[in-house]
Amino acid sequence: MFKLMWGITGTGYLLDECINLMKDLQEEYSVDITVILTKEGTAVVKWYKKWLALTEVVKRVKVEKTPNIPFYAGPLQLGKYDMFLVCPVSANSVAKIVHGIADTLITNCVAQAVKGDMDVHIFPSDQDLEPIVTTRPDGSPLTLKIRDIEIENIEKLKKMEGIIVVPEFSDIKEMILNKIKEKQE
Repeated sequence: MFKLMWGITGTGYLLDECINLMKDLQEEYSVDITVILTKEGTAVVKWYKKWLALTEVVKRVKVEKTPNIPFYAGPLQLGKYDMFLVCPVSANSVAKIVHGIADTLITNCVAQAVKGDMDVHIFPSDQDLEPIVTTRPDGSPLTLKIRDIEIENIEKLKKMEGIIVVPEFSDIKEMILNKIKEKQE
């Protein structure tokens, strides 16, 4: 069975799409998913009223208590998971990763996974020069301008060892299916 660790940080960008993809991966491809959330990721998922949907789709949803609790850095380093995807990733978490700050469950797991020679696939919410249209918790549209500092951090992230920046959400499913195929060969 293909084991996927899926991290969520504090952004509401494409949450519905993420949950739908998790459901599809489990039902159609028997992917074993563990979701880990930062404290802010948890707050945002609840603010967007997606907690029930997430926990109905994925049985193992773990919330950060400290950067090392629940303890997933070690299992990632030891290859207990076939893939580590962080999606969506807030600009704040990207900035922390780029500057080597590992003070949340996700940023610590990213650092430790890379140290253990595991690639980390990251889909940042703020990676395009054009403003992004996302949704507010009530479902109405919200247009966000991406600041220069966020684009600079994305460029730095792309150059980091062990980090694979996913440019489009639509690339994620195919990327996971390719990893499953690699494991089966």
